[in-house]
Amino acid sequence: MKRPAIPDPVIVPLVGGKETLTIPGAKAASPTDLRQTKVDEFIAARSLKPKSEQAYRRDLQCFMEWTQQAWVNVTRRQVAQFKQYLLQERKLAPNSANRILRTLKTFYKWMLESEYISSDPTTGVKQEKVPEAQSKELEDEEVEQIYAAIEEVSRDPVRDRALFSVLLHGLRAEEAINLNFEDYDGQQVVIREAKHDSVGEVPLARQARADVDTYVHQRQAQAESMGQEITPQSPLFVSNSNRSRGQRLTYWGVQEMMNQLAEHTGIDLHAHRGRHTFCTNLIVKLEMDTALAMELSRHRDIRSFKRYTNRKNKLAAKRAFLKATDRLEQEQ
Repeated sequence: MKRPAIPDPVIVPLVGGKETLTIPGAKAASPTDLRQTKVDEFIAARSLKPKSEQAYRRDLQCFMEWTQQAWVNVTRRQVAQFKQYLLQERKLAPNSANRILRTLKTFYKWMLESEYISSDPTTGVKQEKVPEAQSKELEDEEVEQIYAAIEEVSRDPVRDRALFSVLLHGLRAEEAINLNFEDYDGQQVVIREAKHDSVGEVPLARQARADVDTYVHQRQAQAESMGQEITPQSPLFVSNSNRSRGQRLTYWGVQEMMNQLAEHTGIDLHAHRGRHTFCTNLIVKLEMDTALAMELSRHRDIRSFKRYTNRKNKLAAKRAFLKATDRLEQEQ
């Protein structure tokens, strides 16, 4: 008698002791990139602001897209090749490439401290040399021209004068437009959110206080005439355009104002030149100690502040030379 054929065995996958269902046509999920788990742990170990976290993740993702190599297997040569890739293939500016390399170096320093690796492959890979940053401050005559132009061409000279005065106290454009009424107490403005977490208090000089006070009174009068209420959380600087009148002024609104003034005066003008002017004046005119000047301008990195101390040193060297040559000429 012929024995019946034995059927092939059926393997039933179990999850938690239960049979899993197979959906026809469904694709298996791709395995999670194990490198990403280390990035997540690295981010979790640092108290980062949302924008800083995004920047770290973006930079590390750039490296992970360049190579599939596991973190522990990356070599110094590969990091050097990655640097060349950023500069030659991606065509990034040296500063941008250096930022990504700094992120990678910070990540591997954490990997080493966490004992996930025994050696750091970023050691010895130097950042790209960049030209020394120069201060682009406005001269006193240019500041006077700009104030005069505001009176001549501005749609709202009271607002624009107050805004320009605030920018001349070292505020970035984004920081100025984020100010609320509660952030100005008649003496200073409070920066609650800023790039690189450079928050702080900025005292205003007498003329700037007068400019802002005049604008505040104008805003209050306008709101009262329209039956509106200004609260502590109301934006300090608002738009005057037809589409967004009364709403918070945008970065593009500031840029449009600067472009109009630049066209009228012929000065190469953008909002950040106010910050350059403020820092240069602290160091050169007021001869303030570097640490105090950095505190007032809310600089966190001495490297970015070096452009202002360099300017001071150059002027001091010129003055010393002229003083010495005058003394020699008098002795002859």
